[in-house]
Amino acid sequence: MQMDVRKLIDFLNYVVVAYNEALENVGLDSQLVNAQMARAFKEKAAHIIKDDFSLNIEGNDVQSIVKSFIERIKATGICQRTELVNISDSNLTIRMGDSILNQADKILLRDKPTGYIPPSPIISMLSAFLEEGAKKSCSIEKYEFIPEENSSQFTIKLEQ
Repeated sequence: MQMDVRKLIDFLNYVVVAYNEALENVGLDSQLVNAQMARAFKEKAAHIIKDDFSLNIEGNDVQSIVKSFIERIKATGICQRTELVNISDSNLTIRMGDSILNQADKILLRDKPTGYIPPSPIISMLSAFLEEGAKKSCSIEKYEFIPEENSSQFTIKLEQ
């Protein structure tokens, strides 16, 4: 029996929600979860990201890495629309629309206080590339879900 793509994406979203809720229930905050996911992507899943998903990110500075990442996640279908809103050596704002994980973001936001920042596997992947290539660590300062665009916007602080 083969699962269709829509059911697979739904399943992936529910797994992401369940893992994130479980991690929060044991007291881990989203910043720690994002940092640890970035580390895991960099150390244990790099070959999967680069080979299976063709996320061969190029560059050794913030701007080139982010632009390469945006091109690749669009090409692979991870996010249909991605826009770089703002970028500098210390800050980055990125808007991702029609992501395969937008459903998880919507579910994670239910019953959460204003200002809640959900853990994001996609931002964690970007963080792994920025840590490795530009030697920058990332922390999400602000998250906004934009329902009319089916988009998630992340404002990220970059530090040495």
